[in-house]
Amino acid sequence: MKGGEKKKYDVLCVGLALGNIVVHPFPEKFEGGDTMQVEGITVMCGGDAFNQATVLSALGHKTALISKVADDVTGNMVLDQMKARGVDTSLVALDKEIGTSSCIVMVYPGGQRRFCTFKGCLRTFGGKDINFEAVKQAKIVSIGGLYSMPSFDREASIDLFRKAREGKTTTVLDTKYDAFHIGLAGIKNLLEYTDYFFPSYEEASYLSGLEKPEDIVHFFVDRGALHVGVKLGGRGCYLLTQGFEGLIPSFKSPVLDTTGAGDNFMAGLIHGLLNDWKLTDSVLYANAAGARAVSRLGATDEGEYIETINHILMQTPEGEKLVKEAVKQQ
Repeated sequence: MKGGEKKKYDVLCVGLALGNIVVHPFPEKFEGGDTMQVEGITVMCGGDAFNQATVLSALGHKTALISKVADDVTGNMVLDQMKARGVDTSLVALDKEIGTSSCIVMVYPGGQRRFCTFKGCLRTFGGKDINFEAVKQAKIVSIGGLYSMPSFDREASIDLFRKAREGKTTTVLDTKYDAFHIGLAGIKNLLEYTDYFFPSYEEASYLSGLEKPEDIVHFFVDRGALHVGVKLGGRGCYLLTQGFEGLIPSFKSPVLDTTGAGDNFMAGLIHGLLNDWKLTDSVLYANAAGARAVSRLGATDEGEYIETINHILMQTPEGEKLVKEAVKQQ
């Protein structure tokens, strides 16, 4: 993707952007009346598209966010943080009636988490909020948070990827928990326009009705996706692509908070695609990006990304080789 037609954006990240209140660590049991003490409560921004955009910009790519926020305190915080991190927010729609989407994230000891979500204006985010001409000006368009935006899921998402294909823009797809019980119908007609589909194991198993990763990847390829990977958390990613099928293991990392690990993975994957790496190397890098994420509180941070991801990659000979090749490309 380094060569070819010159485009305005490297990546358009489309989907969830919201305010988060992170409570950590959240006790397994609520005891002692109506009040509990916790070690920390942190206010930050998040959402799949927000997280992807943050990491991709930190990795040096021209990135823009397509989402929807309100003209309120939370919406302004989302926009301000995106701008501060070098992300173009000119394509973000502004809602004047419904508040910005928000979420309380309860992080349990060991890093697992639960969410309490106010969908807000993302409930109405749809085709009318998207500049489809801008999609053709990007090398990659990535949907982050399918199944969480009822006005975008199905028709609008299909229109988006269809326009992307017309503009020779690569399409990348990730999903979330099916909050509105759409099922396989939510992506059935989208997969034929999808170049890279990388759901989590839980979401992929639910959609396919299958349990084994090797069966799941074939299920989605048979329905139109060109390259499919199933994210397996600490195990890594099971990948099916032309010339390769198998598990690409993850890296060792202390687990503080698993929030946004999948979004960091997707950003790492896209980073590899933009650098014209083999897909197996892109997934290896994505695994390292995910390992970095779980070692920190929150989905994103203002720390250094390239050096810390490279440090994780150096754990294996394959990762070390990729780091050396990446340095040569710079």
